[in-house]
Amino acid sequence: MLTCLALGLAVASPVRALNADDIATYRQAFKAADQGKIEDAKRIAKRARDDLPEKVIHWLDLTQPSTSADWKEITSFMQRNPDWPNMAALRRNAEGRMPADLPYREVRSWFEANPPLTGMGFDRYVAALMETGSSDKAIALVRKRYVEGGFGSVEERDFRQRYNGLLRPADHAARLDRLIWDGNYDVAARVMPIVSPGQRAVAEARMALANMSPGAEGALRRVPAAEQDDPGLIYDRTKWRRRKDMDEAALELLAKPPAEAEHGNEWWVERHILARRLIEQGKFARAYDLVAAHKAKDGLAFAQAEFLAGWLALRQLNRPEEAQKHFESLFRGTTSPISKSRGAYWAGRAVEALGNKELARTWYDAAMSYSGTFYGLLAADKLGLPAGSALPAPIKVPADLHKAFHKLELVRVVQALARIEGAESDRVTLFLRKMAADAKTAETYELVGNLALEIGRPDLGVTTSRTALQDGFVLADAGYPLLPHKLNPRPEAGLVHGIIRQESNFNRLAISSAGARGLMQVMPPTAKAVAKQQGLRHSDDKLTAEPKHNVAIGSAYLQELLDRFGGSYVLAIAAYNAGPGRVSGWLNTYGDPRGPKVDMVDWIETMPIYETRNYVQRVLENLHLYRARLGLPPISMTNDLARAGGGQG
Repeated sequence: MLTCLALGLAVASPVRALNADDIATYRQAFKAADQGKIEDAKRIAKRARDDLPEKVIHWLDLTQPSTSADWKEITSFMQRNPDWPNMAALRRNAEGRMPADLPYREVRSWFEANPPLTGMGFDRYVAALMETGSSDKAIALVRKRYVEGGFGSVEERDFRQRYNGLLRPADHAARLDRLIWDGNYDVAARVMPIVSPGQRAVAEARMALANMSPGAEGALRRVPAAEQDDPGLIYDRTKWRRRKDMDEAALELLAKPPAEAEHGNEWWVERHILARRLIEQGKFARAYDLVAAHKAKDGLAFAQAEFLAGWLALRQLNRPEEAQKHFESLFRGTTSPISKSRGAYWAGRAVEALGNKELARTWYDAAMSYSGTFYGLLAADKLGLPAGSALPAPIKVPADLHKAFHKLELVRVVQALARIEGAESDRVTLFLRKMAADAKTAETYELVGNLALEIGRPDLGVTTSRTALQDGFVLADAGYPLLPHKLNPRPEAGLVHGIIRQESNFNRLAISSAGARGLMQVMPPTAKAVAKQQGLRHSDDKLTAEPKHNVAIGSAYLQELLDRFGGSYVLAIAAYNAGPGRVSGWLNTYGDPRGPKVDMVDWIETMPIYETRNYVQRVLENLHLYRARLGLPPISMTNDLARAGGGQG
């Protein structure tokens, strides 16, 4: 764990900057290492005056499967440098080089501290458990690994042969079931010959249903009556019917589903899709019954289910008492500031509808404590507080802590790699992300985030701030970086910054799987059209090579959307994410929130795409925080929602 209370373990000495000769030397060394010439890299590195980057090359060697290092060298490095990244690669290499004559108790001790990552390591651990009187534990581990493990075909065959006497028919059935739930059908086919005919028929039917195969219904008929109630089979039948738009038939299966607890998240996806379709049809009572019967226990599925059940009860069915239970469950059953503020705000809305203004204020206070969140800002409006800065002051770091941090070996590694390879190198990313993952205190998060800014990686500052937020810390500077150039007055700078933060984390080189590029994640065809309209010289390469050009294109497109939707920030932000055509369709389906009859908050929560609902709320949060960051006058969230006539009840 990276803390500033245990610095002695990872302090580099002496602290000095790389000179130009060392930088040139290490550039050659890292180039050789990247070409697989590790011995050449080591030899070149010896010429340098500063030996810290040489240690990075040594670490690179130890992480490679081809390393010539032995068990002692690898494990010694791990023990001396527990904060270094890519420990998994070091552990895998160590397992493959564990001495054959290492005493069983030492083998057991190692793997209890470092659970095996390789088949060879697993076999050594099982043998050590058997030889040290823990055969029951060994057998349980073998069965668990078989059911849950990912094997190549040869590895799977060898595993079954090696542990055949320990594996039961139930283990083969459980492995087959797990593989089908995971959608790993090719591997599942290897298990099918060794399960019962009934289990094999279930597997064949499930795969046919999941693949939408023409013979799916025939495969289903071949399942024996005793196996027809298999939970996985009912799940795949439900999904098949839903994908065929046979919603009523799918709802019949969900009316009396098997136990969903083991795969509650998967079941929730089906419930959620069908519930959204019912909402679109105005069938709110049926949607509520469907959602309220969810079995999700935690995570996003639980948060979505409890919120939607509460929202339907309160806003569509006028059942505030039931709504209150769901919102309080959401608040108590989640940990993220976003979910907790949402649960608290809506619990306040529910008890307010019941006439309990005092309790409503208590819940709004709870929501507001998650400063800077969408619902925290709305809660402040509910309490009648004047619009103020949602951005806290930067975290104060004592001078001695700041000095100690910059003596840390990993800090010097990041600084050195940024000078040698450039701040955008993969290795800089790897080390900084490890430091952020290990941070636990507000001061350490602040220092890691600021280090990212210092080396020119605002994107890593943002990702560090996202991690910090989960621990309740807001990084005012690193979390909300500023563009270095002046923007056009329209659209407002806070909105542009807010879009960039959500789209790319300020990574100028970001390219999405769909092909969107750069800071504002502009699609090349859109960029070409906007550039022509704006009279800008354009090429697709400029979207990542020239951040200013990317922002000019993205800002102009955002302004087009604002103009198209009458100045509504919510609709323009939604259109930036989902496309203007979709937003126009939602206006037709769910009503126009710019008018007096549709509540804007309800409309946001009604959008059928989770990504867009989340996107709109996060960008609006960013907007408010960026206004403070830019020194602009604050505007209440309610007023932002009301732009172009939208409101919030």
